Amino acid sequence: MKRILSLITLLIFGLLSVPGPSHADIYMKRKRHTDAVKIMGMDQPAENVVEEIWITKKGFRSDDPKSSVIMLPYEQKVIMIDHRKKTYMIRDLTVDAMQVRIKEGKDPEKTAAMKGMMKNIMKIEAVVRATDEKKKISSWNCKKYFLTLKTFMGEIENEVWATEDLKVDSALYDQLTSSMISVMPGMENSMKDVTSEIKKIKGIQVKTISTQNIMNQSRKTVTDLMEFKDKKAPKNVFEIPKGYTKETLP
Repeated sequence: MKRILSLITLLIFGLLSVPGPSHADIYMKRKRHTDAVKIMGMDQPAENVVEEIWITKKGFRSDDPKSSVIMLPYEQKVIMIDHRKKTYMIRDLTVDAMQVRIKEGKDPEKTAAMKGMMKNIMKIEAVVRATDEKKKISSWNCKKYFLTLKTFMGEIENEVWATEDLKVDSALYDQLTSSMISVMPGMENSMKDVTSEIKKIKGIQVKTISTQNIMNQSRKTVTDLMEFKDKKAPKNVFEIPKGYTKETLP
């Protein structure tokens, strides 16, 4: 769920509507460092990940060495791939499908808890504050923003450096965002409000420093854009690797 949320938020505020030429597909490479943290007596080590992302008219794919996530809004599904176990799971994106799975639960307490969790998942709020601070990161001229994102996983404070040097096809962005909203009944108002607020950030995120409080412990993640290209996606970009086994959702 955490990985899916990160992809949804990337689509919401990672690719913003900047006027520019038409792009067939978009390729991004990012590096992400997450600090070590100790939660409830358990050590979670620092993590360094390089992530590749493809965005096309059909959908969205994110890959790192351990896992991949494929989002296909028009097919109303997300595919989660575990490269270590060589397995994959398919999840229906619609809330109706989630409700069916909840109704199938036999434990009334667990069913009530799941319904409460679903209600909280629908709540996403964002507040953006622009600053006058500017600097060059890599070859891009960037401006600093502060973004507070309130989700069911808690509040995340973000320091965002965005550039208008890079151009993204606004039609592609709007098409994907609209399709995602349409397959998530109950999130329409929340997503539209968040999208409207996030558009106050002008440009593409080049560097984001995120701080999240988990069980009274603060954990920081720094994400840096390495590449951003107008590049045709491979024909098999949304295919599941051969030999992988399908797992059933719990």
